[in-house]
Amino acid sequence: MKMYNFNEFLKNLSHSSKIPFNVVTEDGNSLYISDLDIKNSHITSFTIMLGRVKGIISLEKQYENCTALLKYTIANKYTQLFLSKEQAVIDILENREISIDNININLPFLKNGCYVILISVNGSKYEALSIIKQIYDNEEVVSLIYNDNIIVIGQFAEVQQHIESIKESIASDLYCECYVSYGDINYDIKGIKKAYNEAAECMILGKKFDIKDHIFNYNKMLFEKIVYNVDAKIKRELLYMLKDKFDAFDSQMIVTIEQFVDCGLNISDAARKLYVHRNTLIYRLDKIKKETNFDIRDFKDASVFLIAFLIWKGNKVE
Repeated sequence: MKMYNFNEFLKNLSHSSKIPFNVVTEDGNSLYISDLDIKNSHITSFTIMLGRVKGIISLEKQYENCTALLKYTIANKYTQLFLSKEQAVIDILENREISIDNININLPFLKNGCYVILISVNGSKYEALSIIKQIYDNEEVVSLIYNDNIIVIGQFAEVQQHIESIKESIASDLYCECYVSYGDINYDIKGIKKAYNEAAECMILGKKFDIKDHIFNYNKMLFEKIVYNVDAKIKRELLYMLKDKFDAFDSQMIVTIEQFVDCGLNISDAARKLYVHRNTLIYRLDKIKKETNFDIRDFKDASVFLIAFLIWKGNKVE
């Protein structure tokens, strides 16, 4: 609704001032295209900051003396519509003073518990943000771009379902990789900062270790956190021992390892998830044991093997 109101505001501004103009973001996303005639041969352009997004306004040169007033009017309206809630979040994350009244007005859902979701895309973050704002158009959800990622804060009864929906919408609309991370539910200002830091940390870990599905829950990544902080000398020793073996595994064997571990070393569950016969999986596990001297059906062997496996994956990503 807000984006619609902003578009309507720009349209009314153009018509009431009789100045035709276009507004786009620097990556080409259209915010408003005038339905008035613009003579392409006499166009001038200037930049405008809409929050943290750089916009470009194009209009005919004959209206060039109106650019300062136009720029102020548009930027001021954008701030009124979008930035009060977003600025409250930024103030919290950057440890600035913020009043209780400000919190109650801009983040009223906080007292009932909310999640901080962090989203990273290998594509236009502005287009991804636009998709998220459309999904939560009439809901008390705050979304903004911060430190090159997108933050979504809101009260979600089933946070996993919301995350999967966001990821699927962005991936299908923008045809790009989408990574999502999140931490615990929180109820106050300190909780928001803590939840953001948790989401940022597990975003780094999830990408480094190439966690499948690209959805990273901080509470389920303690093992990855431990591996990340393993002594560098130990990492080198494990890589020296197993790197060549891992390099030689084909994609089928890599998926087998990941699925077997995800299923808690349970052969029946892993075979079902892999859509293979139990004996086929046992054959693959025997092959891993033969080539690496680690029987990952044994917890102790599996623990060392998985640490080495994650270190290897992390090095590949780098």
